[in-house]
Order: sequence, then structure tokens, then C-alpha cells
Amino acid sequence: MSKSKIDLAEIRDIVKVRCGAYCEKCGKPLGGSWALHHRKLRSRGGKDTCSNFVALHHECHNMGTDSVHMNPSASNQAGLMVATWQDPEETPLILPSGAIVLLTDDGSYRYLEGNQNGW
Repeated sequence: MSKSKIDLAEIRDIVKVRCGAYCEKCGKPLGGSWALHHRKLRSRGGKDTCSNFVALHHECHNMGTDSVHMNPSASNQAGLMVATWQDPEETPLILPSGAIVLLTDDGSYRYLEGNQNGW
């Protein structure tokens, strides 16, 4: 997929395929209602790209006590949130399986450190 702009519905489909319909924070099946979370928040200059989105249950996104937005420090460590100066495509994400990946704008995982464990 090129860097040309794609719409959010297409990104949502690509991200869901990338994660196999599992939450990229807790590893449980997404079910019917889930959120696209900007790793680099829009208020920090984050864009609508596959490398900047993770698929999360609403509980994991912003409704639960252990959610990404309620625990920004842990979220930064896991790569679920990205600092203003970081590029989401170059910032690792730790999947629930422990695998360390980079998210690509073509909608795939690039595994780091030889770790390709699935959940």
C-alpha cells in the first residue's frame, strides 16, 4: 500500500486484519465494538495512518482503570502511546504475547529481535 491517503473505514479494516481481530493491548478477541487508538495523539500531531493506530477494546482504550488513557506511563513503555517527537512507524509496540513489533503503514507487523510469538 502506498503512502497515499486512505479513509478511516479502510484503515479500520486493515488494522483489524493486522491484529487478527484481537485487542493489541490485552490480546482478547475484539468483538463487535472496539476503538482505533492514535498512538501519537492527534493533539500531538498524530496522523491517520496504519502505523499510528492500534485496535483496542473500549475498556482497554479509555473506559477501564488500566486503560491506555488512564495509564499513560505504562502505555508509553508498551508503545501504545507515542511522544510528540517520536515517529509511530519507528516506535516499537509490545504485543500482548510479548512480541516486539513495528507497525507499518501498509498494515503489517515488522517483528523485532527475532520474536514472532503469536497470542
